[in-house]
Amino acid sequence: MAAPWRAAWAAVMVMAAAAAASAKECTNIPTQLSSHTVRARLQAFPGAEEWRLRELFHDHLNPTDEAAWMDLMPPPRGGLRAAAGGHDHEEFDWAVLYRSLKGQLPGGGGGASPASAAAAGPFLEEVSLHDVRLDPDGDAAYGRAQRTNLEYLLLLDPDRLVWSFRTQAGLPAPGEPYGGWEGPDVELRGHFVGHYLSAAAKMWASTGNATLAGRMSAVVGALRECQRAAGTGYLSAFPAEFFDRFEAVRPVWAPYYTVHKIMQGLLDQHVVAGDGRALGMVAAMADYFAGRVRNVIRRYSVERHWASLNEETGGMNDVLYQLYTITVRSAFFSFLLESLHQRFRSTF
Repeated sequence: MAAPWRAAWAAVMVMAAAAAASAKECTNIPTQLSSHTVRARLQAFPGAEEWRLRELFHDHLNPTDEAAWMDLMPPPRGGLRAAAGGHDHEEFDWAVLYRSLKGQLPGGGGGASPASAAAAGPFLEEVSLHDVRLDPDGDAAYGRAQRTNLEYLLLLDPDRLVWSFRTQAGLPAPGEPYGGWEGPDVELRGHFVGHYLSAAAKMWASTGNATLAGRMSAVVGALRECQRAAGTGYLSAFPAEFFDRFEAVRPVWAPYYTVHKIMQGLLDQHVVAGDGRALGMVAAMADYFAGRVRNVIRRYSVERHWASLNEETGGMNDVLYQLYTITVRSAFFSFLLESLHQRFRSTF
């Protein structure tokens, strides 16, 4: 009975994963509804490649993310009525608020014209985290949340965070690796470290905690050693072979998703935490991956490159744009354009 039971369970998994897994592609299903875990298990299922080719490559897009999310929301209850300009349909409060802040309500919102709204200046201005402090001893919800976040970040051990990076680089790796998605056999290992670097930079800017500053600096230093050991600019907790599979449009989890998190974490360490080492590390990573992309285009075609971009690669556009605005290196802007899927590029 074991074999039929496994076959039945596998069939259920395939059907249950259909909508979720397809959301990893360039599709109109919001990516938040999909599951990395189901996707990984699906790839290990015998015959999954045929199903993947048949079901997963849906390249249609909605005009905006909002269109997809609004379709998922229940009918509004007590929403604000956008009566100005003849609009008599109800909208969600947050949608009206967002449009008013952007100056997109008919008549500029409250009868003000777009021109007068622009002349009045921005409704909200971003404030640096360095200039805001929450009461460390207060009982307000935000203060408690910040303390909880800081306590969690201080629980994380730098050696354990970089264990897979050091192992990949052939360096001594003291301690034990973390488990879960950072496990040494998981194809997404390393992405949590990127999240850590971003969170730690912003928490340090918000609190000035010296212990956290020392630990995140140690992580950046360890990653720098790993990158130098590679000698090519490559930096990841998994081998470059993952990108060979990605470029061949063969099953691999999400290598550019992971690399984006690492690059963004390092960039936040530079911009928010002022770590002068981190910018050069991100630039070296960008140069390395730009070379890989151009090699694919040269050896095969730009269409082959676009086929690989049907996976989770969109974050690269964001971090490359940030990198370009900081360095003003035209090579990074060229890489940004090459990293855009053809459908986004034509719109861009």
